Amino acid sequence: MRSVLLASVFSVVLAGPVLAQGADGPQPKFTGRDIFSLQQASDPQMRPDGGAVAYVRITNDIMTDRARRSIWLVDPRSGAQSPLVALEGSSFAPRWSPDGQRMAYMAVVGGAPQLIVRWMATGREAKVATLEQSPGDITWSPDGKTLAFTMMVADEGAKLGGPPSKPEGAQWAEPLRVEDRVNWRADGEGELKPGFSQIFTISADGGAPRQRTFGRFDAQGPLAFTGDGQGLLFATDRAKGWEL
Repeated sequence: MRSVLLASVFSVVLAGPVLAQGADGPQPKFTGRDIFSLQQASDPQMRPDGGAVAYVRITNDIMTDRARRSIWLVDPRSGAQSPLVALEGSSFAPRWSPDGQRMAYMAVVGGAPQLIVRWMATGREAKVATLEQSPGDITWSPDGKTLAFTMMVADEGAKLGGPPSKPEGAQWAEPLRVEDRVNWRADGEGELKPGFSQIFTISADGGAPRQRTFGRFDAQGPLAFTGDGQGLLFATDRAKGWEL
């Protein structure tokens, strides 16, 4: 039943005319400009009681040539939709609290990633933390008091000695860079900053994030708290040569 409801969310958002619109009316072929008229639904999250579905709507801004993300709600019974978070910037990764009364999500405003908690009954929101990097795998503890997430922690990367002292006012070439990672580039991102994915936790009421994993290894999601909330399950490979 849940898969049927989620499929209906995608069909509602993505349904539309199959012909591109041109200056003289509908055209038989899509053009590059038509990309800015398309919308996409992703990351559907059903409220624990099944009464609503939150999802991320992705649109393309023709003025900035960038994708914009906003969070919408769908009533699975009527199909009615309403914007939940559609402010300036992007909002994504909605996650319901265990009791369905709150929602945690990510927002990027002015280039700064922020972790937000929204009280659904009142519409009030609180910025839980401003982070250095965009987090992933946001997960609530069973009692709704803690949020866990993954986030990239910067690493200096490989070094090959140190450069000599530069005279004041000298203009030297960029310093030598040594690359020893197996995966150092990605499609759509280019060169990846050196670092490793680590797990953090933070109070759902706000505070300082606390790093829980360390080392030159990736700690990856999806994350899951144990039933008593005292443990956190995740995936990692810490064997020698793990990148291979």
